[in-house]
Amino acid sequence: MSAWHYPTDIYLPPDLLDFTGSELLTRLLVQRGISTMGQARPFLDPTYYLPTSAHVFPDMAEAVERLQQAIDQQETICVWGDFDADGQTSTTLLVSMLRHLGGQVSYYIPNRLTESHGIKLPALERILAQGVGLIVTCDTGIAAHEAVSMAKTAGVDVIITDHHDLDETLPPAHAVINPKRLPETHPLRELPGVGVAYKLAEALYSAMSPTQSLDHLLDLVALGIVADIAKQTGDTRYLLQQGLPILSQTRRVGLRRIIENSRLKSDRLTEEHIGFWIGPRLNALGRLGDANLAVELLTTTDTVRANLLATQLEGLNEQRKLLVEQVTNEALAQIETTPSLLDYNALVLAGPNWHPGVIGIAASRLVEKFGRPTILIALQGSAILKPTRSVSHVSDRAKHSADTVSTQQPRATQLGRGSARSVAGCDIHQAIKSQADLLVSFGGHPMAAGLALPVENILPFRRGLSEALAGCQETTESQFKIDTLVSLNQLSIDLLTTIQRLAPFGNGNPSVLLACQGVTIVNETVFGKQKAHKRVLIADDNGHQQTVIWWGGVKELSPEGRFDLAFTISRDDFRGGDAIQLEWQAARQWQTAVELTVKPTLVDWQRQPNLVTQIQQLPACMVWGEATSPVQGVTFQPRYQLQPCQNLILWTVPPDDSTYQQTVLQTRPHQIFLVGRDSAFDQLPAFIRQLMGLIKYSLQHKHGIVTWAHVAAALGHTIATTRLGVDWLVAQGKLLIQSEGQARITVQPTQHPPQPSQVATIEAQLTSALAETSAYRRFFRDKFKKDCEKQPA
Repeated sequence: MSAWHYPTDIYLPPDLLDFTGSELLTRLLVQRGISTMGQARPFLDPTYYLPTSAHVFPDMAEAVERLQQAIDQQETICVWGDFDADGQTSTTLLVSMLRHLGGQVSYYIPNRLTESHGIKLPALERILAQGVGLIVTCDTGIAAHEAVSMAKTAGVDVIITDHHDLDETLPPAHAVINPKRLPETHPLRELPGVGVAYKLAEALYSAMSPTQSLDHLLDLVALGIVADIAKQTGDTRYLLQQGLPILSQTRRVGLRRIIENSRLKSDRLTEEHIGFWIGPRLNALGRLGDANLAVELLTTTDTVRANLLATQLEGLNEQRKLLVEQVTNEALAQIETTPSLLDYNALVLAGPNWHPGVIGIAASRLVEKFGRPTILIALQGSAILKPTRSVSHVSDRAKHSADTVSTQQPRATQLGRGSARSVAGCDIHQAIKSQADLLVSFGGHPMAAGLALPVENILPFRRGLSEALAGCQETTESQFKIDTLVSLNQLSIDLLTTIQRLAPFGNGNPSVLLACQGVTIVNETVFGKQKAHKRVLIADDNGHQQTVIWWGGVKELSPEGRFDLAFTISRDDFRGGDAIQLEWQAARQWQTAVELTVKPTLVDWQRQPNLVTQIQQLPACMVWGEATSPVQGVTFQPRYQLQPCQNLILWTVPPDDSTYQQTVLQTRPHQIFLVGRDSAFDQLPAFIRQLMGLIKYSLQHKHGIVTWAHVAAALGHTIATTRLGVDWLVAQGKLLIQSEGQARITVQPTQHPPQPSQVATIEAQLTSALAETSAYRRFFRDKFKKDCEKQPA
């Protein structure tokens, strides 16, 4: 089930409109929260962005000093990385940088299948035995307390560079470089592992070779940012913007060979090429092979060796595709055979022949299909899934870490290794953590996690996880937020050029989603090696036609008759030139806008005298009024009490266009009169005071139950803005949310120390939301007046 949200009229700042020279681009920027020239200029053009100094990181000075010492004294520096693409590029970057500065460097990346993530003690013992003088981690290590202590005891310093969530305490390392140690709103906060490694390189170069350009490292940075799906904000977006052109001209023979094998045109690589072609090939090596070979591939200058390794990558990538298909099909077969598996709030499936390196990808596919958190478990050895009555023998509740939480190790023949993927609004890591008593190890993040457990615990784990996710399904409905409606004849290279000014796209800056309404299918063909995709020719009522690529569409039924289509637009890499390519995202049965029986007449009463008398003389009248002082002789109705009427008076202006449109549909008036009085709570202090008063009333008279619609109406704002206000009170330590549903929450007063970083972040969001509503009210008044003037006499 999918919810579609079409764009509404929004206020477009004139100065921003003049700056962009495009109404569409301005609209898209404002929809993304970019409403000033100061925000738009560096977003669109990285030359106007002021990058943040690497020295703001805690411990950066200590890290630079220790690395200088190691290079000067020719100590062996071991770079310890991780096996995914972010870890591979991080390791390559540090190895390249340290060698360029004259360091003696070795590197080590654990094997996914035999070691898993993090710094395992047996491997560390081998590294220490080789006589290393310093260990530098990248994309790992933030929870490696025992390993760092072992190295320290052996007289070897450890510098940790990582980006994963902090543990309760930091490991006893010589330096810990992690953006999570910075405030939540800091421009470096969202750096992935390769971004952190780059900032360390930046600081070290500034100390040892200040005139040296770091551009030769930016291809790796761009690759790692996209492959790790890092959030594009602050310096992360800036580095990606700077790195993509470098990637297109990369001098790394191994990387050039990967690009050639992917049949990509290297002169115009985009983030999409990284995400769908280059990144998966590197990840295949980490999933099925030895990721250390990736560092060799990305650093070698030997063309013959690069060709050999890149060819090996191709084979592993093809094997990865087959294994993912196998796991996905077998999982779907289990669901078809046992439909009751869908009765749980999360899909938890296990298979004896599933490759643990690909179950995460297959889990993502099931999340897309069923819209709920999914955990796939690869059973090892001769493990057989059987129910169990008792789990009293399993380990104590494990302690959370950002890498892996480990307890006692059961026999290998009884162990299942799982990979979890989730949906927005469902924190899968916390849900898994609630079942720690059933697990051997676990770790991860709200959207993805890994775990290991005795096979006999899978059934109770499924039940317990479902209970932990109770209520989460309210948020798992697929959301399609359409950026703009277009007609088929508008789809052109000019439209694409305008949209691409917002690129690169990705996490934090999603691709522009277009939609056409009321189209039909003229013809469709299948294509691809496995005949898995569709090429669909669509047409509108005016006879305009366009071809849309539907990846994986063979498994889906094509819509019949007229339908709405959501899609993205990009450049066609295979036809070249000025050709565009449309990619199918979603479709639904055609829905026209709800038509009113009578199109209402608009009447401007913004300067009307004797308002009370005028209102009292109107028949079948209803007065919308929220967040305003009472007026004798007039009864105000909030949005949730409106009924059909002949005459609708807007004493106050609704907070956004969606609320206004819903109000018109609810009341279906013949005439709409705008009084348009100012709202009393469009400024932060007044808004918070009113909200606190409403919360206090709920505590005294409603057992702390806060109904979103009622409180939003009393404030005269949207529910989204109201939620921000409650979040602000929680961050201030004044309020505690006991339970939360879709329509209401239950709160209780509390006295906790405020969380300054969260307060600052939420306050900035709330202030922006209030300003946006205030701007909309001004826009609405002006537009209403103009629409009145345009009406026929």
